[in-house]
Parts: sequence; structure tokens; C-alpha cells
Amino acid sequence: MSNTDIERPAWLDEPCPAWCHGDHPGQDFEADRKHLSETVTVPVIAHGRAPRWRHIPGYGVEAEELFIAVYRSVGDRETWLAIANDSQNVEVSLESAARLSGELAALIEELAREPA
Repeated sequence: MSNTDIERPAWLDEPCPAWCHGDHPGQDFEADRKHLSETVTVPVIAHGRAPRWRHIPGYGVEAEELFIAVYRSVGDRETWLAIANDSQNVEVSLESAARLSGELAALIEELAREPA
């Protein structure tokens, strides 16, 4: 759905970015007003979480999903990238996401060159 397909609420006095899915009518409270992208779901294999009383990192391996979305609060200039699920959450500026992306790509390329 395009951000022009939904009627704009009266409080929204700025244009939506091209990536905004435009679901603003449900954002009645000022603190909730955000331009939000569609969410991308990425299946991942991750270290499981030990029960809090065990304090053991990397407790087994499990399949999970991570959700990726971009948002910007209405009236703000900074755009944020969120990668999250029910048990973890990382939110970084778009500039920081670009740096992370470059470093991750370089690391994966380096590891791919190593013999198995």
C-alpha cells in the first residue's frame, strides 16, 4: 500500500517519506506519531537464551525471526533502523546502519575466503 492510499490526518503537516507505509490514522497520541516502513521478517539461527538464573550465554541454538523496519518520528530529522524480536532490540541511526552494513559485508567476505 502506498503512502498516498490512506487519508492523511489533520495533524500530519509534513509529507511522508517514500518508504512510509502511511498508516497514520491510528497515531492519536503525539508520542506515537511516526513515519514507519513496512516490516521485513528475516529467519535466523541464533544462540538461545538460558534461563535468567543460569547466566550462561549462548545456551544452545534455535531458529528465530528478526524484524527489520525503518522509522522517523513526525517532526524529527533523524531516521532510525530497528532490528528486533520479542527478546532483543537494536535501534541505530540510518548513518550507523550503513556503517554496520559495510563492516558486516567486509567481515563476511573475509570469512568466506578462509579455507573450511
